[in-house]
Amino acid sequence: MTSHYTFPSVQQQWPGAQPPYRLTATWKLIIASAAVFGVGTCVALGFLWAAMFVTQPGSLEVLDRAPVDQDMPVSDYASLEDARMEGARFLGTYGNSNYYAAPSTYDRNSFCLITEAVADDGVWEATCNRLIDGRDVVTSISDLEGRWVILVPDQFDHGELEAEGWVSVHQNLLVQPRMPAAEERT
Repeated sequence: MTSHYTFPSVQQQWPGAQPPYRLTATWKLIIASAAVFGVGTCVALGFLWAAMFVTQPGSLEVLDRAPVDQDMPVSDYASLEDARMEGARFLGTYGNSNYYAAPSTYDRNSFCLITEAVADDGVWEATCNRLIDGRDVVTSISDLEGRWVILVPDQFDHGELEAEGWVSVHQNLLVQPRMPAAEERT
């Protein structure tokens, strides 16, 4: 047989014992609200962390399409060992520059941006980098006319840069037009 202690009998055995505290409905509501708020905060912070720090896959689907004659740059790229030029694809023309994207020789997640003069004078620039996140710029370069040009993945949001004056030449290419000389000095 088990014995149930009552508080007076507990107090006789342990004189310093305090009577049990009974929670009122108000305190129960406060504790439940705090628990719900705490769990909600943890869930919200988890989503925020995932949105900011978990990478999202990116792609450059333009490199998957079948090549056409326009895809092969006209300049001599024998010294460009970083890009697989047989996989290059034409992205567009802006001003006096043609732009191409090409897979890199480093790994399957690295891509190159190539700019060449429209006039066939053999002048070109290239840069390569790894695609880490579909929301970020892959690589950038200053083209032959001094404009900044960026290669972006298909998933990139152009809105903010276009609001700043960048021009979308292709889904994967944005160009920042040169500022007039008067604005450059100020």
